[in-house]
Amino acid sequence: MTELCEVAVTLPVPGRYHYSVPDRLAGRAQIGARVLVRFGTRKVTGVVVRSDTAAPEGIKTIDLSEVLDDHEPALSHELVELCLWVADYYEAPPGEAIRAALPAGSGVIARKTVTLTDAGQAAAAGDGGALPPKHRALLAKLAGGAMPIAGMSEAMRRNLDVLRERGLVEETEQRDKSRVRLKHERVVALADGVEVEGVRAQLARSKNRLAVIEALVAGGGPMPVAALARQVSGAAQAVRELTKSGLVRVFERELTLGAVQVGDGMTIGVVPHLTNEQTVAVAAIAAAMGLAAPAADADSLVADSPQITAAMGLAARAPEERSLGRPFTPFLLHGVTGSGKTEVYLRVIAMTLDAGKTAIVLVPEISLTPQLAARFRARFGDQVAILHSGLSEQARLGEWSRLRRGEARIAVGARSAVFAPLDNIGVIVVDEEHDGSFKQDEGVRYHGRDVALVRAQRTGAVCVLGSATPSLESFAHAERGQYRLLRLTERPTARPMPVVEIVDLRKHMPDGEAMLSAPLRTAIGETLAAGNQTILFLNRRGFATFVLCRGCGHAFRCPHCSVSLTYHRHSDRMSCHYCGFAQRVPEICPSCGGKDTILRKGLGTEKVADAVGQEFPTARIARLDRDVASGSKIEGVLARVGRREVDILVGTQMVTKGHDFPGVTLVGVLCADTGLNIPDFRASERTFQLLAQVAGRAGRGDRPGHVIVQTYRPTSPAVVCAAAHDYESFFRAESEARAELMYPPHGRLIAVRIDGANATEVSSTANRLAQLAETYAKRPDVAGVEIRGPVPAPLERLRNRTRWQIWLRSADRQALRRVARAVMAAEVVSSVRVGLDVDPLSAL
Repeated sequence: MTELCEVAVTLPVPGRYHYSVPDRLAGRAQIGARVLVRFGTRKVTGVVVRSDTAAPEGIKTIDLSEVLDDHEPALSHELVELCLWVADYYEAPPGEAIRAALPAGSGVIARKTVTLTDAGQAAAAGDGGALPPKHRALLAKLAGGAMPIAGMSEAMRRNLDVLRERGLVEETEQRDKSRVRLKHERVVALADGVEVEGVRAQLARSKNRLAVIEALVAGGGPMPVAALARQVSGAAQAVRELTKSGLVRVFERELTLGAVQVGDGMTIGVVPHLTNEQTVAVAAIAAAMGLAAPAADADSLVADSPQITAAMGLAARAPEERSLGRPFTPFLLHGVTGSGKTEVYLRVIAMTLDAGKTAIVLVPEISLTPQLAARFRARFGDQVAILHSGLSEQARLGEWSRLRRGEARIAVGARSAVFAPLDNIGVIVVDEEHDGSFKQDEGVRYHGRDVALVRAQRTGAVCVLGSATPSLESFAHAERGQYRLLRLTERPTARPMPVVEIVDLRKHMPDGEAMLSAPLRTAIGETLAAGNQTILFLNRRGFATFVLCRGCGHAFRCPHCSVSLTYHRHSDRMSCHYCGFAQRVPEICPSCGGKDTILRKGLGTEKVADAVGQEFPTARIARLDRDVASGSKIEGVLARVGRREVDILVGTQMVTKGHDFPGVTLVGVLCADTGLNIPDFRASERTFQLLAQVAGRAGRGDRPGHVIVQTYRPTSPAVVCAAAHDYESFFRAESEARAELMYPPHGRLIAVRIDGANATEVSSTANRLAQLAETYAKRPDVAGVEIRGPVPAPLERLRNRTRWQIWLRSADRQALRRVARAVMAAEVVSSVRVGLDVDPLSAL
């Protein structure tokens, strides 16, 4: 009986496909193995997700073309199952979900092509004999090289059939190499069963061969051929002779790559003592892992704390008692900024490694937080592998391979690191779990935090979510008892939280360029005089956020997106922050022909940094935003701030990302209102989180911190609660406001996103799908599903595509899913794209 397997092809197509396993590949087409399969007119990479399966009745299968993994499958069975869960929950093609777990650039594509035979080349070089002109013309085209069959017209295919019958052309396969591959090296090892003493006597008169044997013995294992050649004269010939006589064997292995370097020039402090609250957190997490907290931590406790007594009592129990029958309960580590959450992670991970297990740490945009990566590398050395998109594909493949081989046991990275190829996982940490960057906004729209929770549950690991400003969903889970809440309410060494002052911009008018009110300008001067550092936060980059003609009011907008162009002085260009379109500012208005009428208006970080520099000419000023955001530049700027070579740092939300600078005593928020007016139900939550996080950058050293928040809405709950460091009051107010409309955490959402190049086709498709959803939602088994829309997206046009959306809302996830699947089952014109965003984070 023919062996069959199910394959998920790494393309945006639904479903899984059955293939036959030819005898030559029997035993190699294991679950998780990458394979090359015929798909349409080409061959593409896929991954085996089921083996020994039966094809649906009446379906004829074709053979796998090749197994691409030589030794072991690229993905473990556990990772394959996780990816299939991701595909099911997020309503995504399974192959696309699996591609997220594979190293970028490692896929292979092969295409059917047609090329000339020897007879065809002779005919093309001559006059083509009795061939008609259209056939001679086709031969002339093929003389220039092989042509892909995909995309050929029916007429051309018929002409090719004629030429094939005459033996003038033939089909071939053209394979594109993967963009990145692991390098291999040839190594030499003693053959099994070789008695060294006997070999020494046998080779006493053969100096070079004996030297090779001695080098292998001294090395204690296999040696690269290249290294052996540097040690032993004539090693190549000696190895050939030893191989022939069966004394050594030569084989290939993956070349070991060095660990990626992070945090160059950053200062990492000594390991601190844990506070009482940190010790409680470590002990509780250790107990959930079946481990006991180190005695040194227990000795530092205040004995009469009931929380501590309970945590340590649980940790002291026998492992089987701790784990017996305990349900999966993630931890929410709610700690104020600067309270030492990272030290809790480090201690827990150290215990995990000591227990022989591995760990995953997810952080938002790791390329923006090199300091955190450097702390992990300083504590654990090359056992840490760094995974993020700021690395080259080759570097990422190297780090991925180190994890798979077990050379690295801790994966630290952005959301895709949740798929790190680790076995025996003990703990998964999601730092700053509230951060929106954990949600993929295109392709497979998965949330890294939620996938981390599922992976931890499936592997028996502990999951720790950490944040000073938890998402409303996570805190609601903790209040319902679904997560276990751990609190860090104070900073170590009794450092107080910074004093926050709200400046009402309706009363204290800021200047036009630097956006500094009188109180903030005074505070900056005092901070500079004291030799301390300042961070100024404005969540808009660029020099001018819009450009217009003062004569006719013409505003310069992106021709491809529904947004204004932003002027950047460093490049002297107006650019779109969504599609990358850029152009020079014209001297003459294209609308009215006016000269010298073009104005650059609005504020961005570039203009603020320039204006602050003029206000404080002796200050050393640096900027941190997307315009300077290559990995090495970010590390350079942050390292300079850490060494106190910068007096004032001006930046966007990048300056809020967990940086720890003891010299920063003043934080100024130039305008707290920029995010409050966005048409998104999460706008208030995001504003609160940004304000609380940036305020937390102040006063992390020995000197007290001061935060000045400038706002036109000083009574907004997001502003007031952030200023008071009062998360729970904000949570209560925001949760109550959302309950009225059944927004998360009180209900569930799925956004149906429709886009295409033709605005009429998009709007008509959106209206038809909304009607279909309304009709389907009237069925008894989907009661309670509300349909909102269709409406144009707030950013209606993006990258030359018109965007509409339909929102599905319900407290019943299964009912919501049935309506969403009914919508996706509808046929739409090929030029319109329809996708689902399960648990959407953004309405834009």
